[in-house]
Amino acid sequence: MVMVKGGKFVLNLVERGYSRAGISGRIVHELGRDIVRGVYKPGERLPNEMAFINRFNGSRTVIREAFRVLSAKGLLEARQRAGTSVRSRSYWNLWDPDVLSWHSAQDLDENTIRQLFELRMIVEPEAARMLTQKSRIAKAVTVLEKNYFLMERAWDEKDFEKVKSLEISFHLMLIDYCGNEFLVRSRYAVQLILQHCQHVLSNNGAMALGAARWYSLILEKIRQGDADAVASTVKSLVVRDRELIDQATSQETQSASEVA
Repeated sequence: MVMVKGGKFVLNLVERGYSRAGISGRIVHELGRDIVRGVYKPGERLPNEMAFINRFNGSRTVIREAFRVLSAKGLLEARQRAGTSVRSRSYWNLWDPDVLSWHSAQDLDENTIRQLFELRMIVEPEAARMLTQKSRIAKAVTVLEKNYFLMERAWDEKDFEKVKSLEISFHLMLIDYCGNEFLVRSRYAVQLILQHCQHVLSNNGAMALGAARWYSLILEKIRQGDADAVASTVKSLVVRDRELIDQATSQETQSASEVA
């Protein structure tokens, strides 16, 4: 959830994932990342346990525990006499914060980008609409105003890394305070596509400054309790982000073809 402590803005991601501590945590996260990023592909059989014992300097018990965790997340399947294989992506628990974190925000494929933008288009406008309900406006406006104030100050100080963090925080606030615990579970997926957008558009300062103006407008519509207007504004921002990503991708493809 998003919190304000001691006058400072703090984004507290309620991590429900597997601990990264110890050898077991290291195995789960490194092997999970390898699977999600395609080092081991769906249908591929993993090396035997001894290969992982040597790689991670862990015991057979620890390796098997890590395999059980990854199986519970839908990534692995163990069959007697057939070994352990990577499952089809359709079995992966894509709502799991670990599975989402193992994706590379820098290297999402087009199909994943498309689906995540579709998710944003469904979730963010409706979450913002919910914030205009009388019982939620005051709390939402308080945290969003604090966020926007810090974003403007970071711009003035040219602390662009902080600006990017606050931009993502603003989007996640819309979801965190909407009052629907099922929508809140989408926050990790939304965070992933926002990180991708920032990576692709990181050199476009005008784009980021323009986004700050969008946030000001969204905040104003929530303050006014104008549900339709805020939903429409958020939807327009998502559409704009998609168009900018398409333009950047097209330019990159064209530059690559010219070099070739």
